[in-house]
Amino acid sequence: MDFQQLKNYLVLCETLNFRKAAAQINIVQPALSRQIQLLENEIGALLFDRGKRSVTLTEAGIFFRHEAERIVHDLDKTIIKTAQVHNGEAGELRVTHASSAMNTVVPGFLVKMKDKWPNLKTIVQETSNQQQLETLLARKTDIGIAPNIILPSAVNSKILYRENFVLILPVSHPLKENEPASIIDLKNETFILPQLATGAGYVEAILQICQDAGFKPKVAHESAHSTGVLRLVEAGLGISIEPVSSVRGANMNVKLMELKNLPQKVTMTLFWLRSRDEELARFIQMF
Repeated sequence: MDFQQLKNYLVLCETLNFRKAAAQINIVQPALSRQIQLLENEIGALLFDRGKRSVTLTEAGIFFRHEAERIVHDLDKTIIKTAQVHNGEAGELRVTHASSAMNTVVPGFLVKMKDKWPNLKTIVQETSNQQQLETLLARKTDIGIAPNIILPSAVNSKILYRENFVLILPVSHPLKENEPASIIDLKNETFILPQLATGAGYVEAILQICQDAGFKPKVAHESAHSTGVLRLVEAGLGISIEPVSSVRGANMNVKLMELKNLPQKVTMTLFWLRSRDEELARFIQMF
């Protein structure tokens, strides 16, 4: 059974005349009769009562007609929608991102998408590096945006920007904002960081900053989102190191000290499945 067989069957349902249906479909009558016979054999039921003077639908034929109409309609819609999706005219683009990316590249990307493809729905979700990678590999999302993420060979990527880390302190902390920070002075501090398991690469860069200063940070609290980190620091529960962009526009009672002289930088990366390079190229160019 194929799509054309179903369409030919529906034409015969309309005309109830093999000669007229064959002419409308532009095939010879014996070929149409053979198609219908093969269809009936595959289904295991007669679809038409063939009299000497008339052709009528059987009960099975009436039921199958309704189902075939639904199938053909749905498939026609699917074909049209698929072409629209391919051309970026409809469908969905699913984008995951780190919280700090919402302060940098995500809003501008969404504006460009709306201007270029107004009928394309762009779904954005903030989540951890690990969750971004897992959903991408499972094809539950299309594009990810994450800092210092470690990617497998199946994933292609594009660096969007690099920026400094910033030290975030409670306002009561003795270090002054206008003085250069020495990381070694933080060895006895309590840190608030994302979980290593969910932010591999990014968290490792922060740990390396401390390791280069000769100590391992004491992590008392973990939060995957920058807003949560800022709130915990504001409450005096510890200090943290975050991307500069993560504190952009933040109206919180904390001290911020940009770490300009460190070799470690935040590298914000756009990534997608390598097997979808051609399919996603037009969207990647929007960044």
